[in-house]
Amino acid sequence: MKVVFLLTQDSGGPVDLTVSLADEIAGRPSAPEVTVLGPPPASREGRPWSLLHTAHVRSKRDLRGVAEIARLLKELAPDIIHAQDRRAGLVASLVSGRKTPVVMTFHGVPDSAAGRWVNSGPLHGRRPGIAGGSRLVADALVARRVTCTVAPSRAIGQFLQRELRVPARRVRVLHNGVAIPAGREHRDGVRTFATASSFAPCKATPLLVEAFLAVATERPDLRLRMIGDGPERRRCEQLARRADRERQVEFTGYRSDVIAELAQSDVFVLPSLNENLPLALLQAMATGLPCIASDLGGVPEVITEDCGVLVAPGNIGSLRAAMERLIDEPGLAERLGSAARDRVVEGFSLAECADKHMRLWSDILGNERG
Repeated sequence: MKVVFLLTQDSGGPVDLTVSLADEIAGRPSAPEVTVLGPPPASREGRPWSLLHTAHVRSKRDLRGVAEIARLLKELAPDIIHAQDRRAGLVASLVSGRKTPVVMTFHGVPDSAAGRWVNSGPLHGRRPGIAGGSRLVADALVARRVTCTVAPSRAIGQFLQRELRVPARRVRVLHNGVAIPAGREHRDGVRTFATASSFAPCKATPLLVEAFLAVATERPDLRLRMIGDGPERRRCEQLARRADRERQVEFTGYRSDVIAELAQSDVFVLPSLNENLPLALLQAMATGLPCIASDLGGVPEVITEDCGVLVAPGNIGSLRAAMERLIDEPGLAERLGSAARDRVVEGFSLAECADKHMRLWSDILGNERG
Protein backbone atom coordinates (compact mmCIF):
# COMPACT_ATOMS: atom_id res chain seq x y z
CA MET A 1 0.00 0.00 0.00
CA LYS A 2 1.26 3.48 -0.93
CA VAL A 3 -0.10 6.46 0.99
CA VAL A 4 0.56 10.13 0.31
CA PHE A 5 -0.11 12.62 3.08
CA LEU A 6 -0.97 15.92 1.40
CA LEU A 7 -0.30 19.25 3.17
CA THR A 8 -0.45 22.88 2.10
CA GLN A 9 0.62 24.32 5.49
CA ASP A 10 4.05 24.22 7.08
CA SER A 11 3.10 24.60 10.75
CA GLY A 12 0.27 23.94 13.17
CA GLY A 13 -1.40 20.89 14.67
CA PRO A 14 -2.29 19.17 11.37
CA VAL A 15 1.33 19.42 10.23
CA ASP A 16 2.74 18.17 13.53
CA LEU A 17 0.36 15.21 13.51
CA THR A 18 1.25 14.37 9.89
CA VAL A 19 4.98 14.46 10.58
CA SER A 20 4.59 12.24 13.64
CA LEU A 21 2.32 9.74 11.89
CA ALA A 22 4.57 9.53 8.83
CA ASP A 23 7.66 8.88 10.96
CA GLU A 24 5.84 6.34 13.13
CA ILE A 25 4.45 4.36 10.19
CA ALA A 26 7.61 4.52 8.09
CA GLY A 27 9.58 3.02 10.96
CA ARG A 28 7.46 -0.12 11.11
CA PRO A 29 8.23 -3.34 9.24
CA SER A 30 5.71 -4.30 6.56
CA ALA A 31 4.00 -0.91 6.94
CA PRO A 32 2.50 1.10 4.07
CA GLU A 33 4.90 3.15 1.98
CA VAL A 34 4.36 6.69 3.22
CA THR A 35 5.21 9.97 1.51
CA VAL A 36 4.46 13.53 2.63
CA LEU A 37 3.71 15.96 -0.19
CA GLY A 38 3.79 19.63 0.75
CA PRO A 39 6.00 22.44 2.08
CA PRO A 40 8.89 21.62 4.44
CA PRO A 41 7.45 21.44 7.99
CA ALA A 42 8.65 24.18 10.33
CA SER A 43 9.16 21.59 13.06
CA ARG A 44 11.88 19.95 10.93
CA GLU A 45 13.50 23.17 9.77
CA GLY A 46 17.09 22.64 8.70
CA ARG A 47 16.88 18.85 8.93
CA PRO A 48 16.66 16.59 5.87
CA TRP A 49 13.61 14.35 5.73
CA SER A 50 13.51 11.48 3.27
CA LEU A 51 9.71 11.17 3.44
CA LEU A 52 9.10 14.67 2.04
CA HIS A 53 8.40 15.63 -1.57
CA THR A 54 8.35 19.42 -1.59
CA ALA A 55 5.41 21.19 -3.19
CA HIS A 56 3.59 24.44 -2.47
CA VAL A 57 -0.03 25.50 -2.90
CA ARG A 58 -0.02 28.98 -1.39
CA SER A 59 -3.70 29.80 -1.90
CA LYS A 60 -6.90 28.44 -3.40
CA ARG A 61 -6.07 30.43 -6.54
CA ASP A 62 -2.55 29.02 -6.92
CA LEU A 63 -3.27 27.10 -10.12
CA ARG A 64 0.41 26.48 -10.79
CA GLY A 65 0.77 24.88 -7.36
CA VAL A 66 -2.31 22.73 -7.90
CA ALA A 67 -0.94 21.58 -11.26
CA GLU A 68 2.37 20.67 -9.61
CA ILE A 69 0.51 18.62 -6.98
CA ALA A 70 -1.39 16.82 -9.71
CA ARG A 71 1.85 16.05 -11.54
CA LEU A 72 3.57 14.72 -8.44
CA LEU A 73 0.59 12.60 -7.45
CA LYS A 74 0.57 11.03 -10.89
CA GLU A 75 4.28 10.31 -10.51
CA LEU A 76 3.94 8.89 -6.98
CA ALA A 77 0.83 6.83 -7.92
CA PRO A 78 -0.51 6.37 -4.37
CA ASP A 79 -3.26 3.94 -3.44
CA ILE A 80 -4.61 6.48 -0.92
CA ILE A 81 -4.32 10.27 -0.70
CA HIS A 82 -4.75 11.54 2.85
CA ALA A 83 -5.27 15.31 3.01
CA GLN A 84 -4.35 16.77 6.38
CA ASP A 85 -5.50 20.38 6.15
CA ARG A 86 -8.49 22.22 4.73
CA ARG A 87 -6.86 23.46 1.51
CA ALA A 88 -5.22 20.09 0.95
CA GLY A 89 -8.64 18.45 1.10
CA LEU A 90 -9.93 20.80 -1.59
CA VAL A 91 -6.89 20.22 -3.81
CA ALA A 92 -7.02 16.43 -3.41
CA SER A 93 -10.73 16.31 -4.21
CA LEU A 94 -10.09 18.24 -7.42
CA VAL A 95 -6.99 16.46 -8.76
CA SER A 96 -7.68 12.86 -7.77
CA GLY A 97 -10.26 12.48 -10.51
CA ARG A 98 -12.12 10.03 -8.23
CA LYS A 99 -9.68 7.34 -9.37
CA THR A 100 -7.71 7.37 -6.13
CA PRO A 101 -9.55 7.27 -2.79
CA VAL A 102 -9.15 10.52 -0.85
CA VAL A 103 -9.27 10.73 2.93
CA MET A 104 -9.48 14.14 4.59
CA THR A 105 -8.95 14.88 8.28
CA PHE A 106 -11.29 17.63 9.49
CA HIS A 107 -9.18 19.16 12.23
CA GLY A 108 -11.59 21.86 13.33
CA VAL A 109 -14.10 24.58 12.56
CA PRO A 110 -12.69 28.02 11.61
CA ASP A 111 -13.14 30.73 14.22
CA SER A 112 -15.42 32.68 11.88
CA ALA A 113 -17.94 29.82 12.05
CA ALA A 114 -17.26 28.56 15.58
CA GLY A 115 -20.67 29.74 16.78
CA ARG A 116 -22.18 26.73 14.99
CA TRP A 117 -19.75 24.37 16.68
CA VAL A 118 -18.74 25.27 20.24
CA ASN A 119 -21.34 24.50 22.91
CA SER A 120 -20.33 27.20 25.40
CA GLY A 121 -18.27 30.36 25.82
CA PRO A 122 -18.26 33.75 24.09
CA LEU A 123 -18.36 32.27 20.58
CA HIS A 124 -21.35 29.98 21.25
CA GLY A 125 -24.33 30.88 19.07
CA ARG A 126 -22.52 33.66 17.20
CA ARG A 127 -23.72 33.92 13.59
CA PRO A 128 -20.97 32.91 11.15
CA GLY A 129 -21.54 35.78 8.72
CA ILE A 130 -20.67 35.65 5.03
CA ALA A 131 -17.05 34.55 5.48
CA GLY A 132 -17.79 31.87 8.07
CA GLY A 133 -20.84 30.63 6.21
CA SER A 134 -18.85 30.34 2.98
CA ARG A 135 -16.16 28.33 4.74
CA LEU A 136 -18.76 25.90 6.09
CA VAL A 137 -20.36 25.49 2.67
CA ALA A 138 -16.96 24.78 1.12
CA ASP A 139 -16.10 22.33 3.91
CA ALA A 140 -19.40 20.52 3.39
CA LEU A 141 -18.89 20.23 -0.36
CA VAL A 142 -15.39 18.82 0.03
CA ALA A 143 -16.39 16.44 2.84
CA ARG A 144 -19.19 15.03 0.71
CA ARG A 145 -16.86 14.60 -2.27
CA VAL A 146 -13.98 12.72 -0.62
CA THR A 147 -14.10 9.02 0.15
CA CYS A 148 -13.92 9.43 3.92
CA THR A 149 -13.58 12.27 6.42
CA VAL A 150 -11.61 11.59 9.59
CA ALA A 151 -12.90 13.28 12.75
CA PRO A 152 -10.24 13.62 15.48
CA SER A 153 -12.97 13.66 18.14
CA ARG A 154 -16.50 12.33 18.57
CA ALA A 155 -17.69 15.93 18.93
CA ILE A 156 -16.37 16.96 15.51
CA GLY A 157 -17.74 13.74 14.02
CA GLN A 158 -21.21 14.69 15.24
CA PHE A 159 -20.75 18.20 13.85
CA LEU A 160 -19.86 16.81 10.43
CA GLN A 161 -23.03 14.77 10.35
CA ARG A 162 -25.35 17.32 11.98
CA GLU A 163 -24.19 20.60 10.46
CA LEU A 164 -22.39 19.64 7.25
CA ARG A 165 -24.73 16.74 6.42
CA VAL A 166 -21.90 14.29 5.78
CA PRO A 167 -23.31 10.73 5.71
CA ALA A 168 -22.36 8.78 8.85
CA ARG A 169 -20.92 5.94 6.73
CA ARG A 170 -18.33 8.39 5.35
CA VAL A 171 -17.14 9.69 8.74
CA ARG A 172 -14.58 7.85 10.87
CA VAL A 173 -13.59 9.02 14.36
CA LEU A 174 -9.85 8.61 14.90
CA HIS A 175 -8.62 10.46 17.96
CA ASN A 176 -5.37 12.37 17.65
CA GLY A 177 -2.34 10.74 19.24
CA VAL A 178 1.08 11.81 20.49
CA ALA A 179 4.39 10.15 21.23
CA ILE A 180 4.89 9.26 24.88
CA PRO A 181 7.99 11.02 26.24
CA ALA A 182 9.93 10.14 29.37
CA GLY A 183 8.04 11.05 32.52
CA ARG A 184 8.78 14.24 34.44
CA GLU A 185 10.69 14.25 37.67
CA HIS A 186 8.52 14.67 40.75
CA ARG A 187 8.19 18.28 41.87
CA ASP A 188 6.82 19.63 45.12
CA GLY A 189 4.27 22.39 44.71
CA VAL A 190 3.16 24.49 41.75
CA ARG A 191 5.35 27.39 40.70
CA THR A 192 5.23 27.53 36.90
CA PHE A 193 2.18 27.56 34.64
CA ALA A 194 2.59 27.18 30.88
CA THR A 195 0.66 27.23 27.65
CA ALA A 196 1.68 26.42 24.06
CA SER A 197 -0.21 28.49 21.56
CA SER A 198 -0.43 30.15 18.17
CA PHE A 199 -1.56 33.31 20.03
CA ALA A 200 -4.59 33.51 17.73
CA PRO A 201 -7.64 35.31 19.18
CA CYS A 202 -9.45 32.01 19.78
CA LYS A 203 -6.61 30.84 22.03
CA ALA A 204 -7.59 33.50 24.63
CA THR A 205 -3.99 34.01 25.72
CA PRO A 206 -4.65 37.52 27.10
CA LEU A 207 -7.30 36.00 29.37
CA LEU A 208 -4.69 33.58 30.70
CA VAL A 209 -2.24 36.40 31.38
CA GLU A 210 -4.93 38.37 33.21
CA ALA A 211 -5.91 35.35 35.32
CA PHE A 212 -2.28 34.62 36.13
CA LEU A 213 -1.59 38.22 37.16
CA ALA A 214 -4.56 38.07 39.53
CA VAL A 215 -3.38 34.77 41.02
CA ALA A 216 0.21 35.99 41.33
CA THR A 217 -0.64 39.26 43.09
CA GLU A 218 0.69 38.01 46.42
CA ARG A 219 2.75 35.13 45.03
CA PRO A 220 5.95 36.62 43.58
CA ASP A 221 7.49 33.16 43.14
CA LEU A 222 4.95 32.13 40.46
CA ARG A 223 5.86 32.08 36.77
CA LEU A 224 3.90 31.88 33.51
CA ARG A 225 5.62 30.55 30.39
CA MET A 226 3.97 31.52 27.09
CA ILE A 227 5.29 29.12 24.45
CA GLY A 228 4.68 30.10 20.82
CA ASP A 229 4.02 33.21 18.80
CA GLY A 230 1.25 34.97 16.94
CA PRO A 231 -1.02 38.02 16.68
CA GLU A 232 -2.05 38.26 20.36
CA ARG A 233 1.47 38.04 21.77
CA ARG A 234 1.99 41.80 21.78
CA ARG A 235 -1.20 42.34 23.78
CA CYS A 236 -0.10 39.71 26.29
CA GLU A 237 3.28 41.41 26.65
CA GLN A 238 1.55 44.76 27.23
CA LEU A 239 -0.60 43.28 30.01
CA ALA A 240 2.47 41.96 31.81
CA ARG A 241 4.32 45.26 31.31
CA ARG A 242 1.48 47.42 32.62
CA ALA A 243 1.24 45.26 35.73
CA ASP A 244 5.01 45.54 36.17
CA ARG A 245 5.20 41.72 36.12
CA GLU A 246 7.45 41.17 33.12
CA ARG A 247 9.81 39.15 35.30
CA GLN A 248 7.04 36.66 36.07
CA VAL A 249 5.70 36.20 32.51
CA GLU A 250 8.13 34.69 29.99
CA PHE A 251 7.60 34.62 26.22
CA THR A 252 9.67 31.91 24.53
CA GLY A 253 8.64 32.58 20.93
CA TYR A 254 7.99 29.76 18.46
CA ARG A 255 9.65 26.53 19.57
CA SER A 256 9.92 23.21 17.77
CA ASP A 257 10.87 21.45 21.04
CA VAL A 258 7.55 21.97 22.81
CA ILE A 259 7.88 18.79 24.89
CA ALA A 260 11.18 19.98 26.36
CA GLU A 261 9.64 23.38 27.06
CA LEU A 262 6.66 21.83 28.82
CA ALA A 263 8.93 19.69 30.97
CA GLN A 264 10.13 22.89 32.67
CA SER A 265 6.60 23.66 33.90
CA ASP A 266 4.29 22.42 36.65
CA VAL A 267 0.82 22.99 35.12
CA PHE A 268 -0.41 23.31 31.52
CA VAL A 269 -3.27 25.71 30.76
CA LEU A 270 -5.46 25.72 27.63
CA PRO A 271 -7.89 28.67 27.89
CA SER A 272 -9.16 28.46 24.28
CA LEU A 273 -12.55 29.58 22.99
CA ASN A 274 -12.48 27.18 20.02
CA GLU A 275 -10.76 23.78 20.01
CA ASN A 276 -11.21 20.30 18.62
CA LEU A 277 -8.70 17.89 20.19
CA PRO A 278 -5.44 19.88 20.43
CA LEU A 279 -2.09 18.14 20.23
CA ALA A 280 -0.57 20.59 22.72
CA LEU A 281 -2.99 19.35 25.38
CA LEU A 282 -2.21 15.69 24.63
CA GLN A 283 1.53 16.43 24.68
CA ALA A 284 1.27 18.14 28.05
CA MET A 285 -0.73 15.25 29.49
CA ALA A 286 1.71 12.70 28.08
CA THR A 287 4.53 14.57 29.79
CA GLY A 288 2.72 14.11 33.10
CA LEU A 289 1.54 17.67 33.56
CA PRO A 290 -1.76 18.41 35.31
CA CYS A 291 -3.91 20.36 32.87
CA ILE A 292 -6.50 23.10 33.08
CA ALA A 293 -8.53 23.32 29.87
CA SER A 294 -11.67 24.90 28.47
CA ASP A 295 -14.71 22.63 28.51
CA LEU A 296 -15.51 22.59 24.80
CA GLY A 297 -15.09 20.65 21.56
CA GLY A 298 -13.30 17.34 21.97
CA VAL A 299 -11.44 18.38 25.14
CA PRO A 300 -13.86 16.57 27.53
CA GLU A 301 -13.19 13.36 25.60
CA VAL A 302 -9.66 13.28 26.95
CA ILE A 303 -9.82 15.27 30.20
CA THR A 304 -11.95 13.90 33.01
CA GLU A 305 -12.16 15.09 36.62
CA ASP A 306 -9.66 12.36 37.52
CA CYS A 307 -6.90 13.70 35.28
CA GLY A 308 -7.45 17.43 34.87
CA VAL A 309 -9.64 20.46 35.52
CA LEU A 310 -12.20 21.75 33.01
CA VAL A 311 -13.15 25.44 33.11
CA ALA A 312 -15.82 27.56 31.49
CA PRO A 313 -14.47 29.06 28.23
CA GLY A 314 -13.83 32.79 28.44
CA ASN A 315 -14.54 32.93 32.18
CA ILE A 316 -11.62 34.50 34.03
CA GLY A 317 -13.10 33.62 37.43
CA SER A 318 -13.32 29.93 36.56
CA LEU A 319 -9.77 29.96 35.20
CA ARG A 320 -8.36 31.77 38.22
CA ALA A 321 -10.12 29.42 40.64
CA ALA A 322 -8.67 26.37 38.88
CA MET A 323 -5.14 27.79 39.02
CA GLU A 324 -5.49 28.62 42.71
CA ARG A 325 -6.87 25.18 43.46
CA LEU A 326 -3.82 23.46 41.99
CA ILE A 327 -1.55 25.76 43.98
CA ASP A 328 -3.39 25.39 47.28
CA GLU A 329 -4.38 21.70 47.41
CA PRO A 330 -1.33 19.63 48.44
CA GLY A 331 -0.63 16.69 46.13
CA LEU A 332 -3.47 17.48 43.70
CA ALA A 333 -1.22 18.57 40.83
CA GLU A 334 0.94 15.46 41.15
CA ARG A 335 -2.09 13.13 41.22
CA LEU A 336 -3.73 14.76 38.20
CA GLY A 337 -0.48 14.80 36.24
CA SER A 338 0.14 11.10 36.83
CA ALA A 339 -3.44 10.24 35.83
CA ALA A 340 -3.19 12.47 32.75
CA ARG A 341 -0.13 10.60 31.54
CA ASP A 342 -1.86 7.25 32.08
CA ARG A 343 -4.90 8.51 30.18
CA VAL A 344 -2.85 9.37 27.08
CA VAL A 345 -0.80 6.16 27.24
CA GLU A 346 -3.99 4.09 27.37
CA GLY A 347 -6.05 5.84 24.71
CA PHE A 348 -4.29 8.65 22.84
CA SER A 349 -0.84 7.39 21.94
CA LEU A 350 0.76 7.96 18.56
CA ALA A 351 1.18 4.21 18.10
CA GLU A 352 -2.56 3.60 18.52
CA CYS A 353 -3.37 6.57 16.26
CA ALA A 354 -1.13 5.08 13.55
CA ASP A 355 -2.74 1.64 13.95
CA LYS A 356 -6.20 3.13 13.42
CA HIS A 357 -5.11 5.08 10.35
CA MET A 358 -3.67 1.96 8.74
CA ARG A 359 -6.86 0.01 9.47
CA LEU A 360 -8.92 2.79 7.89
CA TRP A 361 -6.82 2.78 4.71
CA SER A 362 -7.04 -1.02 4.48
CA ASP A 363 -10.83 -0.87 4.94
CA ILE A 364 -11.19 1.72 2.18
CA LEU A 365 -9.04 -0.22 -0.28
CA GLY A 366 -10.87 -3.43 0.61
CA ASN A 367 -14.20 -1.79 -0.14
CA GLU A 368 -12.90 -0.24 -3.37
CA ARG A 369 -11.62 -3.59 -4.61
CA GLY A 370 -14.69 -5.41 -3.39
